[in-house]
Amino acid sequence: MRNPYRHVRREPEGGGRLTEAVSAPAARIALPRWLDVRVAVGLLLVLVSVAAGARIVSTAGHLTPVYVAAHDLVPGEQLTSSDLSVARVRLDGGGSRYLAASATAPIGYVVNRVVSAHELLPAAALSPSTALANTRMVTVPVQAGHLPADLGRGDLVDVYLTPRTASGQAVPAPTLVLSKVAVDSREGGSRSFSGQSSLAMVLVVDATDVTSLVHAVESGVIDLVRVPPAAAGARS
Repeated sequence: MRNPYRHVRREPEGGGRLTEAVSAPAARIALPRWLDVRVAVGLLLVLVSVAAGARIVSTAGHLTPVYVAAHDLVPGEQLTSSDLSVARVRLDGGGSRYLAASATAPIGYVVNRVVSAHELLPAAALSPSTALANTRMVTVPVQAGHLPADLGRGDLVDVYLTPRTASGQAVPAPTLVLSKVAVDSREGGSRSFSGQSSLAMVLVVDATDVTSLVHAVESGVIDLVRVPPAAAGARS
């Protein structure tokens, strides 16, 4: 083992020799470089976590309570409290299009277009209660196989008529009677049509279209063709 002390000889004033033990300088303990990297990474992770938490809190503060449809709403339906619920959402510049829950609930207003369940309630989809005077509920009998099996409330349909013909005459091409008509309900039968020859579909139509629809029902075979959601937004 190496001696940590070294001897230094010094001449005393009296002329004799004097030996003095002097300690060697202490060695400095160096920390490994990998420890510095781990500390830096740890601090970085802490800073990122703090920043992310602050952002989440800030974003949550910008959520706006708005009215949403509690279930499918169809044209001609007058709103009640059970038709509405409230959700907190983040609106990016489109807040004026929807009804904020901070305002009075639109009870008594009439829906003028289909609003799907849990959809934000657009202000443009509502009309004053006087709009009820312009709509009618018409029951239309539809034979099995002439409408989608799962057709129900809130769906939009095009109504086609194939006129009746005398025996031996060629079947004429069907004609479009009404476009994008809302289904209010279905009465009788089942979605599988087992044992049923026809279903009674209740359609919501404008008062001015009632005559055309009733005449079509009495003139031949009615087909209801579902309007896909992508095309449902463009109301005719």
